[in-house]
Amino acid sequence: MTKSTIRDLIIIITMLGAFAIVQLNPVEKVASGEKIQLDKFIPQEFPSYLPLWKSISYDMSGYKDKWQSINELLVRKYYQWDKENIDFILEYSSDMRKNFSFHFPENCHRSGGNEVDFFEPLEIELSKGKVLKARLLFIKGMKGSVEEHDKLVAYWLVIDKKQYHKTFWIKVDQMLSGLLKQSKTGFLVRIDYTEGAAYSDEGLKRGKELIARFVRDLYYEF
Repeated sequence: MTKSTIRDLIIIITMLGAFAIVQLNPVEKVASGEKIQLDKFIPQEFPSYLPLWKSISYDMSGYKDKWQSINELLVRKYYQWDKENIDFILEYSSDMRKNFSFHFPENCHRSGGNEVDFFEPLEIELSKGKVLKARLLFIKGMKGSVEEHDKLVAYWLVIDKKQYHKTFWIKVDQMLSGLLKQSKTGFLVRIDYTEGAAYSDEGLKRGKELIARFVRDLYYEF
């Protein structure tokens, strides 16, 4: 066997072992009711220069998922003068061990009856030479599905201040956290481009540019 095959087998065995231990020894979520006021943490308007991003916030104060894995959820629609807009979703979990937390867009939309196409990660250049990589996928809204419209989706996770965009390594981290009984806080940052989304070179280019501009403006505020 090659070194890469042996490595993959070790990873799979580790994951299965961690998964089994977590299932046989369920842990209580740390600070399951903790709120950190995401609506105050993320600015409703930015930046101070034009074009200005404004937002409409949706009331998610009563949100609860059946797994009780998410502590707090923020959902906003940000828009500019030229009517371009995106949906911004931020999930916060105080403990990544319980049910592996978070709602990965591809899983939610597939279960809802939509088709999902994956692209190379979206690389967004920030200040001081930093590059943020986001997972990028296109949701094809199918007739009769939960959401019958197309959208371009970019997302990434921050777990204990470390950024991820590959779900495989996210799962490894979460399983090891359960195995070692280490609680970790985490955020899922998701941006949806729906209005004007089209599965074409021009449509994808426009959507990626808008998402990248929004992320750069958001990070500028911090």
